[in-house]
Amino acid sequence: MRIVPNLLLFFAFIFTTIDINAQEQEPAAYVVYDDYNLYHTSKDSIALVFVNMAYVREEPTSKSNLLDSIPLGTKVKFIEEQGLNPTSLRGMYLPWHKIEYSSNNQKKSGYIWLGLLTLDKIIDQKSGNTFCYGFSWKSNELENEYYWVEAKMLDKNNNIINSKSFPYYPGGQSYTTASLTKDSGIPNSKNIFSVNFHGEACGISSEQNYLSWDGSTFTTLPKTVAVSDAGVFYYSEELLLPNKHKLGKDIILKICEEGEAQEYEETDPEAELKYTVKKKEETYKWDGKEYAKTMVKELEN
Repeated sequence: MRIVPNLLLFFAFIFTTIDINAQEQEPAAYVVYDDYNLYHTSKDSIALVFVNMAYVREEPTSKSNLLDSIPLGTKVKFIEEQGLNPTSLRGMYLPWHKIEYSSNNQKKSGYIWLGLLTLDKIIDQKSGNTFCYGFSWKSNELENEYYWVEAKMLDKNNNIINSKSFPYYPGGQSYTTASLTKDSGIPNSKNIFSVNFHGEACGISSEQNYLSWDGSTFTTLPKTVAVSDAGVFYYSEELLLPNKHKLGKDIILKICEEGEAQEYEETDPEAELKYTVKKKEETYKWDGKEYAKTMVKELEN
């Protein structure tokens, strides 16, 4: 087939126009559609700077111009939903987010790498201190992948009072929250700070990591887990702190319950499931430094 010169010029114009438009429409940054839901990154949500000093960039990359450096405890607001340009730092593959914050009574904005921010935080209204936690780093060892979680206590001026760390082994948990309770019965304990990783689907466990705060230091308490697979089995753990038993203020009990579904009658598939249940009780005693397991016994149903 013979193509006339005018037609060749027409095709050249079309392809050149397409190429120019493509260049003009090419995004400046790679958009991350995964919501990284262990972080609370929805638009207008608030996080705190979790490291001693965090850099704010003009664009979502560590090679971009440095706009500012903001210290530990600074409040930042997410002003866009999506994350951009995921980057590997300290073993964590996380995106950049556009934030807004105040510095010297001026409102500013820029991009920050997500791993520099808290996962969640709670302000104690009585003392004004802030309980917060985040990921310090991630180990990507084969068959031994875990995050190193750090809980921090900040005073009213965002100075760190104390911190405590523990590992978290991810298993499909979809979100994380914190809670704060009082009146545990533990000597000198002012608050129990709970760091929770939740699993919403069948077969994905939830776990609660408990830290007792005495006003100056954190003490690690036994953690609990719970998991279920609808219609097949469940497993749950519950802590009984000294205010829930009469065994002494240096004792913590953990009640572990496991249920396995019995086979139902095929003639009545709508009948309520019955479970074969096993229970055990673990005893933890304060030895002056930590709560150590001292006894395990089976319980009657």
